[in-house]
Amino acid sequence: MKDWTRRLLRRWVNPATLNRVNAISHIEERLYEADRRHARLAEWLLRGRYPGLFEFQDAGGIFSQNDEDGLLLELISEAGDIPRRFAEIGVENARECNTAVLAFVLGWSGIMVEADPRSHHAATRFASRMLQRKENQVEVVRAFATPGNINQLIGTGPLGVLSIDVDGVDYWLWEAVKATPAIVVIEYNASFGCEEAITVPDRADFDCRAAHPSGFYHGASLPALEKLGIRKGYALTGVDARGVNAFFLRKDCVTAETPARAAREVFRTHFERSRICPPQAQWDAVRHMALIRV
Repeated sequence: MKDWTRRLLRRWVNPATLNRVNAISHIEERLYEADRRHARLAEWLLRGRYPGLFEFQDAGGIFSQNDEDGLLLELISEAGDIPRRFAEIGVENARECNTAVLAFVLGWSGIMVEADPRSHHAATRFASRMLQRKENQVEVVRAFATPGNINQLIGTGPLGVLSIDVDGVDYWLWEAVKATPAIVVIEYNASFGCEEAITVPDRADFDCRAAHPSGFYHGASLPALEKLGIRKGYALTGVDARGVNAFFLRKDCVTAETPARAAREVFRTHFERSRICPPQAQWDAVRHMALIRV
């Protein structure tokens, strides 16, 4: 019933009005979200100065859903002098994307790409508010990224961080990228397990939900991304705690604090999915689908 109502509203009410209503109806959540981010920022500032005061030494996060930006900041601090420019493919409304902390807190310039029109509208408005009185340039682009256009979207300038999370042909997008950013953050599909290096085929019209109702059929396994990373000159350094994103460091940036790790060593099952469906059942649901071994 809720889905039917949403479809009806989206048909008859323009996206800007829907976004305003949504913002008003979730004002308490937004205020909590802002307070949480302030607390995280304070933690980041204090942790380095007073490390003994913190009981848990996790990376933490500020904007991202699964503390990815906390891990990203750790890698940036270890990578040395890298370009202060980013590109993220698949930012949704930009409130919880991996590079928001770079754009809205650290003053990096870059590009945020989102295909969904409603999410792009929300991301544009959010970025506009967050970048007031800031000098860095962040472009929010509405586009459906493909291996054929991703280099045009990213541009030719030096790149410090690249993030890819489209629930689709993520593997093929990264394979097509010509830039060599210091850090790559890319979603892996934990539902594919950690035994095989596999990915969905490269299809221009790929849609995760249309492809399989479970939502488990998309992207690539962690071993597949590990192999691709090695081929492109990157070392896998870890994954986030909820089994969603993998972090790669260009080999010339690898240090003793951020050594290369094996996929089997760092693999985590998808936390949210595993709460309702065991990992083996996730794989069994999609193992008959078209998959390419790389």
